[in-house]
Amino acid sequence: MILGAIAFRSSLEVTDHPRVAEVSQRLLPWLSEIGCESELDPIERELLATPLGQLSDSQKIDLHWAGEAAALFCWMLHLGEPLNETSVTDQSVLPELLCIPRPEAKRIVQSASLRDYSEIEDVCRQFVLVRSILQELRADPPSRDIIRRVNVNELKRVGLVATDGAVKRASEVVAHMTPQERSQVAGLYFVRSHAALWFLSDRGSYFGEG
Repeated sequence: MILGAIAFRSSLEVTDHPRVAEVSQRLLPWLSEIGCESELDPIERELLATPLGQLSDSQKIDLHWAGEAAALFCWMLHLGEPLNETSVTDQSVLPELLCIPRPEAKRIVQSASLRDYSEIEDVCRQFVLVRSILQELRADPPSRDIIRRVNVNELKRVGLVATDGAVKRASEVVAHMTPQERSQVAGLYFVRSHAALWFLSDRGSYFGEG
């Protein structure tokens, strides 16, 4: 819900309507009403509390990419479709999926259930490996093994193994991308990989280190 609210705030930044400031100010109270306020970290609270039009460029980037992570978590909760392999998720569907900023969202929070965990692990592993392969393609040969080792160790840290089959599937995804698509999805898979590792780890803050 929190990342969905942050993504919604991103859409308000580029919406020309007399009520956008009012709606923006409503997001933090709404999260409190549906029982999510205690889950907010300081960075998330600042993103939502900052008056419309006063966010820094780096904060706007966080807002923009929050929707991609929110879409992944919606899929995990049976609320959304699988993420497209080569394009950014349509974030305009998030307010309807999550009932932002309506009171009905409380029912979603109370009844949320995860997909089969092995299915989630497979998708998370895939995102990390696709990111690794995209990074490797942009690096010089001596650096490629290092990049792969770093990403494989990240998977190990959250209890996943980069099996030969998983590496093959990720390689096939990248092989079917055009050079332009590979360039365009670099940031996309950085975010998906971060979201996947955050979900599988014990880190409390999505945007921070802790």
